[in-house]
Amino acid sequence: MPETTNSVEHQTIINNVEYTLQSRTVAQENGERYEEYRVLLEGKEIKSWTRGNVIRYFSL
Repeated sequence: MPETTNSVEHQTIINNVEYTLQSRTVAQENGERYEEYRVLLEGKEIKSWTRGNVIRYFSL
């Protein structure tokens, strides 16, 4: 089972709507790691965990 190794959270405003971006690094049993992100709106998940790293596009 994958294990989350760290995560970050960032608020951003797009088209006058505030979103929370969460990003985490997941380590697999074989030692490989990958990034995932999800998007929340007012605390509700609007995009579930997806492979990729959108945080870098927000200069973090």
